[in-house]
Amino acid sequence: MVKHKLRVGYVGLSLPAYFAEQLGYRERTIQGLEKLAAAWGFDLFPVAEPVQNEADALRAAQSLKDKSLDLLLIQNTSISIGDQLLPLVEVAPRIGLWSLPDPSLDGPVQLHSLVALNEHASILKRYLRHRDIPFKWFYDHVDSEMFTRRFGITVRALTAVKNIERARIGWIGGVSPGFHNMMVDPRRLNERLGLSVGEHEMAELVQRAEAQQASAVSALASDIRGAAAAVTVSSDVAFERVTRVYMALKDMVAAHGYDALAVQCWSKIQEQYRIVPCMAYSWLGSEDGVAVSCEGDLQGAISMYLLNTLTGSAPSSTLLDLAALDPKTRSMMMFHCGVTPRHFANADGIKWVDHVLLGRNSGDAPYGVAGDQIFAPQPDTTITYLGDAGSRLLVLRASIIEHTLKGFDGTRGWFDRFELNKAEIDPWDLINTLTVRGHEHHFAVGIGDVTDELMEFAAWKKLSLIERVPYADYLQLEGVNA
Repeated sequence: MVKHKLRVGYVGLSLPAYFAEQLGYRERTIQGLEKLAAAWGFDLFPVAEPVQNEADALRAAQSLKDKSLDLLLIQNTSISIGDQLLPLVEVAPRIGLWSLPDPSLDGPVQLHSLVALNEHASILKRYLRHRDIPFKWFYDHVDSEMFTRRFGITVRALTAVKNIERARIGWIGGVSPGFHNMMVDPRRLNERLGLSVGEHEMAELVQRAEAQQASAVSALASDIRGAAAAVTVSSDVAFERVTRVYMALKDMVAAHGYDALAVQCWSKIQEQYRIVPCMAYSWLGSEDGVAVSCEGDLQGAISMYLLNTLTGSAPSSTLLDLAALDPKTRSMMMFHCGVTPRHFANADGIKWVDHVLLGRNSGDAPYGVAGDQIFAPQPDTTITYLGDAGSRLLVLRASIIEHTLKGFDGTRGWFDRFELNKAEIDPWDLINTLTVRGHEHHFAVGIGDVTDELMEFAAWKKLSLIERVPYADYLQLEGVNA
């Protein structure tokens, strides 16, 4: 899922009066970082020589300045002074300040590294306050549990930052009618996040679909049918057309280098092609790992791609509504009409069906093809949305549970044990928070807990978080009493 690898530099600072060199801590660090780079998939650019004065720091900075670093780890292998720090902050947009523990806690001091962590953080925040240099601190040796846990979050979060800033999103057909809260100016997303958006008319997708080779369409449609637990679609023509739409979407991803798609699923495609494309979105997510948001939700597509980058899994995340609350079990049903990739399904698998809503009560024939599945229980899922024109991030963790009720027909699951910004939140507080804050009503959902990484992503990108608004019976207005 990751197209652009993180580029990390390392330099070790020390003073000759201390024992960093005698202890071999710099060499140990470089060897450990090389192992992590191979395991985690980032590029490492270490300075092999010790930096023990300002001249050394200037030489190290010169050697790193053309490496296009995303992060520079500045390790106080022993205590150091500000003159060693200042040249190095010029070579990367983000800094990691790193301190090591002394080998002995009595007798003559050997490293004094923790003091330098405090000193250098203060220099960045005070002496260089006009530069507003973002930094994160680290402690302990490269092979320690504390460092690897903390640094792993940073590698994943900054990899997501880099990939979001370079992402290309395809937007086909615009936003579905009436979803005014989903309307967003792509120029604002480019300004705030760095990504680019390619806009296409629905007619282009239909033309590409019709141009697919009949024999290839037939063979693929057979494979898609075979992957389902059941197929109850009322029209073979619809199944063939939606298969063509899948192939057309895949072609557009390849032709334009798109990382994710936002595609209107109603009402233009019903007018132009007499189908619902849900199956195509689901299949592209499960088989190709490409996020496709329905209803033309551009921010939803970006949110799904963000999750895909953080989880690193081949199958894609999904986009859901928060559809219902069961007060008895304190669980909430998350649902969409049939777009979720099949790897979310429980042991009953996915079924290909007619859409449960479009065409209903209208005298029109049913539209196909959509998915129908109940999600498998999961101890951890991550729910997010990069909204408010790319300036605000929702960070939720939840579990998917088994429930005595199957839920609404479509692709759905029951969720409970919600945490907002790493803190437990009551369902009524959650509904109140989302409503009072005016959340856009869509939710990107991925398997696994990457909420630490989302919190750090928000910090690096200087995004605001959706903060809790506890339920109350009186009127709550954002910015007044909420």
